[in-house]
Amino acid sequence: MSAYNIVGGVSATCPQCRAKVLVGVQFKFGATWQYRYVVGDALRWGGNDVGTPSRVRVVADGAADAPCPACGYASDWDFYVFIEHDHITGVREADGTYDFVRAGSAYLDLGDGSASPASG
Repeated sequence: MSAYNIVGGVSATCPQCRAKVLVGVQFKFGATWQYRYVVGDALRWGGNDVGTPSRVRVVADGAADAPCPACGYASDWDFYVFIEHDHITGVREADGTYDFVRAGSAYLDLGDGSASPASG
């Protein structure tokens, strides 16, 4: 990823060693200047913006920002970063629900929740 932001302190299970660890998750939405956030924080806007502010519900493509601290696993470790009204509401390990490649975007606008999200 080029310019991105990070959600820190995300609890996850390493896909290789299955250890419960805390990781940072890179994502691209909002002002992408390598800002560090935690769940609950409001996103910044106004420089190198990806996306549009004030969306009702967004899911951004995420990736672990470093190898597993327990075993060093450094291959694909993907996450979803959930954003509502410019606030990070949660981070979850990716399970194939959302297809960012097919959408050709680093995020998906989920609207107000009344329609089905783009999935793969």
